[in-house]
Amino acid sequence: MKIGLWVSYAAKNLRSGLKGFYILLTCLTLGVAAIAIIGSLTSAIEQGLAEQGQPLLGGDVEFSLIHREAKPPELDYIKSKGTTSRVATLRAMATANAQSTLVEIKAVDAAYPLYGSMRLTGNAEFSASLSDIAGVHSVAVDELLLGRLGLKIGDTLKIGTKDLKVAGVIAAEPDRIADGFVLGPRLMMSHAALQSTGLIQPGSLVTWRYRVKFNEGSDLRQAKAISGEADTRFPDAGWRVRATDNAAGGAERFVERLGYFMTLVAVAALVVGGAGIANAVSAFVSRRTSAIATLKCLGLSSRDVFGLYLTEILAVGFIGIALALGIGAVAPYFLKYFAGEILPLPVSTSVQWLPLLVAGVLGLLVLLAFALLPLAKISNIRGTHLFRNHMVSDNGPRAWRWYLASLALLCLAALLITVMSENQYITMMYLGGLTGSFVVLSILAYGLLRLIALLPKPSNILLRHGVTSLYRPGASSFSIILALGLGLSLFVTLALTDRTITNELKAGIPEKAPAFFFLDVRNEELPVFRDALQKTTGVSSVGNAPMLRGRITEVKGIAADKVTPEAGSAWALRGDRGLTYSADVPTGSEVIEGTWWPSDYAGKPLVSVEQEIATGLNLKVGDKLKVNVMGREIEAEVANLRTVNWRSMGINFVLVFTPNTLAQAPHSHVVTVEMNGGDEAKLLNTMAVAFPSVTAVRVKDALATVGQLLGQMLAAVRGANGLTLLTGILVLAGAMASGLATRSYETVVLKTHGATRLQLLLAFMVEYGLLGLVSALFGILSGTLGAWYLANFILEMPWSFSLVTASVTAVVAMVLSIAAGLLVTARALSAKPSTYLRNE
Repeated sequence: MKIGLWVSYAAKNLRSGLKGFYILLTCLTLGVAAIAIIGSLTSAIEQGLAEQGQPLLGGDVEFSLIHREAKPPELDYIKSKGTTSRVATLRAMATANAQSTLVEIKAVDAAYPLYGSMRLTGNAEFSASLSDIAGVHSVAVDELLLGRLGLKIGDTLKIGTKDLKVAGVIAAEPDRIADGFVLGPRLMMSHAALQSTGLIQPGSLVTWRYRVKFNEGSDLRQAKAISGEADTRFPDAGWRVRATDNAAGGAERFVERLGYFMTLVAVAALVVGGAGIANAVSAFVSRRTSAIATLKCLGLSSRDVFGLYLTEILAVGFIGIALALGIGAVAPYFLKYFAGEILPLPVSTSVQWLPLLVAGVLGLLVLLAFALLPLAKISNIRGTHLFRNHMVSDNGPRAWRWYLASLALLCLAALLITVMSENQYITMMYLGGLTGSFVVLSILAYGLLRLIALLPKPSNILLRHGVTSLYRPGASSFSIILALGLGLSLFVTLALTDRTITNELKAGIPEKAPAFFFLDVRNEELPVFRDALQKTTGVSSVGNAPMLRGRITEVKGIAADKVTPEAGSAWALRGDRGLTYSADVPTGSEVIEGTWWPSDYAGKPLVSVEQEIATGLNLKVGDKLKVNVMGREIEAEVANLRTVNWRSMGINFVLVFTPNTLAQAPHSHVVTVEMNGGDEAKLLNTMAVAFPSVTAVRVKDALATVGQLLGQMLAAVRGANGLTLLTGILVLAGAMASGLATRSYETVVLKTHGATRLQLLLAFMVEYGLLGLVSALFGILSGTLGAWYLANFILEMPWSFSLVTASVTAVVAMVLSIAAGLLVTARALSAKPSTYLRNE
């Protein structure tokens, strides 16, 4: 019965609109919407990857090999599972019109694609674009390649030793994302065309993929079973078997991690918004003081009045949560509609119920946690308040049960966030840091206000009024410092993290970085190749190292898929890795444990392991490591551990073997070229013509591609940063609004004593300036510590600190926030004395 009364009363009060609730509504909606949008988009992309797993992978299951094609028994086994398509991918140089550029070649057969559709511009027929007429092979190319080489359809270009005709322009490639990171435009050809180019040589860096389409229809469990069966029947094959649930593993991991990071930022925004909710509810109770006193005079208990107004707050909260969830629900549709053509990932437009449910529950928990304490003041309001003036205090005994209830709700929210997160340890550390900042800032705010109250009062009337207003009865200084300090802390953290990532990218190019990496330089042509480079004007240094590909299959006798490495080393067990052999310690490496082998060593296989990877895999000197190289299992003993200066961008590998272990295997060399002046473009074109089977990677172009991807990630981080600042401004406005009635009363009294509007405005600026200064100082300190933690323990990058960046960020955010607060408080300057000075 009481619940019905509460609902009826709340509905009656809300008939007149949401006046007075806009800040609560906005803070809650923004915080929940941020979590809902990020969760929905992440889930929608993951679902899109799952739904499009077959076209993305190119089949129901894929077998991939590096350097070699499948042997007859292996190929027979693959074909026995269903319709098979063979695809080869590699990098090479394309030359035309005296220009050269790196291209990503994909050679396909007539069965390609098994799933999805390959589309060319102008609705051209794909199979026709790969035709072979009178010994002239045709290719389909990315439109970007036409621009780089000045080509059009019908022109010819040279790949390796063969001239090929451009017959079509690629519009859509269904399995594009499955190939991973690319450095150049796509060029598609037939297998016959690939063989004619002369690029396929023993040791060439070619990936052979065999896609299978099940005859009985798609079945993920069957694909998983085949993966295990294949490794059992062909333990030495060295192939990688993937099912549709791992069609775009790298992209999916990137989406998960970015979504995870953005969710943590959104959680912080929601918590900051919680302070705004508390201020809004406090202002709501202050406005309802007379109504509360009247209800108590009519016989309602404090519990009933509490229930009435809690129902009203919940009703407004449900409106905000519903708005936020609606925004989150349509976010995937808008992303696909406005960015679907440029986004390289599939996005499902179906409603993602789980992330929306999580966002809604988090919003409700935060709403209750921050609304209970202000609502608890209702028990301190008596009927006698009807006969007292506005300045009477409503302070009463502290209801600790409400503090415990709020704490329990926040702990429940933290538990939900932790359980749903990708990395629970990092999440707990993050929430612990957020809690620590909250506690430290609370202590700082309380101690500072107590200290200011004990200090001598300034003689200047404006300064004195501004300072004393900080600790007057009913002042919202504590909540302002708390909300603004937390907001600025997060803002400075993100700004400094942005700087760290950007500086890491710029620092990736040392002063003597190689200008080029040349791949697939064959053993027999290496001396001539090096000689040609050294005779080129501007070349200052040439280095080379053997290069093979292999996959770690066992670590200390344990199968690689059974090993649980540390997070930072897990990549070493995923797929194939670059390997080399060397008689001497590679340049840029330093042995820190164990000893290097003699230059004429001829004993059992030994391997040198990079120290961080060894730590992540729990490898020590003397342990055994098994690697599959071109189908051959090699078990080597760890002879030493070494550190590697990856920043030098020289030739270095995680695993370096003794020469007698790998020297007889077919392989090529990677060659680096450092330049001091000279014409890089001319060198590239000259070497591409003279050595058509060699692939050149220009370091500047590669870093530009990486920088573009990183820039897109930083744009998302900066967007979250802006959302946090906006929430902080709204929180501050709510804190100002919560004391607006008291401000208006004070303003009227001061006006009657001769104070002008300008004087009052200056007094407000003094007060808010002091609050902003304290918040900014805390924000710089706390934000700096947060950025340091992220850089060292999450991003694993050298921390980059800038006092200018931190200070400017904090000051700009502070000025914007205080300006918003002044706009709200300025309403008090327009209060009419008659409203407050007459008897009520």
